[in-house]
Amino acid sequence: MTQKQILNFIDGQYVATQKQFAKHSPMDHSVIAQVHEAGKAEVDRAVAAARAALDGPWARMTVAERVERLYAVADGINRRFDEFLAAECADTGKPRSIASHIDIPRGAANFKIFADVIKNVPTEFFEMQTPDGRGAINYGYRGPVGVVGVICPWNLPLLLMTWKVGPALACGNTVVVKPSEETPATATLLGEVMKAVGIPDGVYNVVHGFGPNSAGEFLTRHKDVDGITFTGETRTGEAIMAAAAKGVRPVSFELGGKNAGIVFADADFDKAVAGITRSTFENCGQVCLGTERVYVQRPIFDKFVAALKGVASENGK
Repeated sequence: MTQKQILNFIDGQYVATQKQFAKHSPMDHSVIAQVHEAGKAEVDRAVAAARAALDGPWARMTVAERVERLYAVADGINRRFDEFLAAECADTGKPRSIASHIDIPRGAANFKIFADVIKNVPTEFFEMQTPDGRGAINYGYRGPVGVVGVICPWNLPLLLMTWKVGPALACGNTVVVKPSEETPATATLLGEVMKAVGIPDGVYNVVHGFGPNSAGEFLTRHKDVDGITFTGETRTGEAIMAAAAKGVRPVSFELGGKNAGIVFADADFDKAVAGITRSTFENCGQVCLGTERVYVQRPIFDKFVAALKGVASENGK
């Protein structure tokens, strides 16, 4: 049986490399795929393709035309729902019941959501008087940032990746995506959808690899990357910010935090237990909005801990 190969997606084509790494199943640690790691040459090709696409057909599309294409991307994901679901579950080990109701539907919906946002953003236009009495016209101009480097986490691979790619493409940018090495499949599969619905070559690119001295570092340090968006842990964010300082490029970060849940003695006890249970244990606690710390007022502390332990023990069976 031939092992699955996960390739890079560059300028509308799937690209193999000599250097590869094993993708292990989080369920039994078996090797389920070989991932082709992008070196500096592949990252350079991806960024160059994204740069060229800024001056190609993508740049000449109207907002309405881009919106239509992004709707088509969402519909394309939904048409291949089962394939995306299987890829996401294999990568993350999630139950199909969760991924089929959250990850894949929201991953597709992000393209429509941000398409609708950009379609309805007004552009300012007003006249004003100047000191010399001649007057002036003021208007807003909206244009793309350029090539955006998209660094994605492993906890919600498709959902959080499209949450970055959707608005970037809606605004006319092009992207080079570096998914987590732990969850490379759905970003790669999305390349097929992009191609099928007519997104021009070079607009969406995917390079696989790790951080230091690999695709992540090559991408964030690249002089032709105009902006970087990253979700992940703080130390990696620090390294990316240092790289982005060269050229003073804009960054969008969502870094690790320690969200607190506070339960007072006069709370609706059952609802508090249910809410904290969900916010603490949903997706194994790997949610940006999750609760990592719980503070409970002393009069109900022991009762609350016992109730939370009981729910956790029951759900863990």
